[in-house]
Amino acid sequence: MLVDAHGPAHPDEVWRRFTIPAEWPGWAPLIQDVDCADDVVRPGTTGVVHGPGPVAVDLEVTDVDPVLRSWTWRVSRAGVSVTMDHHVLPAPGGGSRAQLRVRPPSTALLQPYRLPAAGALRRLVGDPGGHAGGAAPEPVRTFDLAFAPAYALAGRAFGISPATTTVEVGPQWLYVRYGPWRLVTPRANIASAEPSGGFSFVKTAGPPHLSLADRGVSFTTNGDAALCLTFHEPVPAIDPTGVIRHPGATISVADPHALAEELGFGI
Repeated sequence: MLVDAHGPAHPDEVWRRFTIPAEWPGWAPLIQDVDCADDVVRPGTTGVVHGPGPVAVDLEVTDVDPVLRSWTWRVSRAGVSVTMDHHVLPAPGGGSRAQLRVRPPSTALLQPYRLPAAGALRRLVGDPGGHAGGAAPEPVRTFDLAFAPAYALAGRAFGISPATTTVEVGPQWLYVRYGPWRLVTPRANIASAEPSGGFSFVKTAGPPHLSLADRGVSFTTNGDAALCLTFHEPVPAIDPTGVIRHPGATISVADPHALAEELGFGI
């Protein structure tokens, strides 16, 4: 389960608030208080999160990557534990995207948490704050998808249109939005990029499609040309629970060669 929010706050400011436990009640209303000995989370940080109401859960931070602006924790209560990944991505124009991903097998159980989590992340990225010190926007290049008329018509019923699709390449991350679906992975996880095309309309139009041969995912808005990416480690995208993971993705960007070059692959 991936929860994603976009706002004007600079990534540095979002990362600061995301990794300081004392700041959490300020943007996450369900959290009332945090007992934690570390001022900033680090691998091995432990503590207790209080709220909502009388609920209290134990926390343990298992990984922190300040370069990727990514951290992972495990929260547990009554013998049940849930692992969540947190990411901060720069967004076009100087803003940021904050993301929370619940790892399987807890995703189905925590689907009701999606709405309050989304509200908390919107608060996190919505306040520009004053700690970024006027930092310059980070470079993020965007790529539009090329829609053929028949594909545009087929995608409309699934919330897929030029306004709800984009590919963003920042210094560390690849972000793909395809209507309500998202694919997010570090650039270092991309193993290759190759041009592709000649797709069957029946097999590729409409929502994302899962390849039965290799479990790859396709975000296809025309039958003529796309860029096929492969990943070192498979990534979730098509499945809201995150159980299905894809070794590759095909994306019908308007300029496949430009996207490949931006990702560091000459084709």
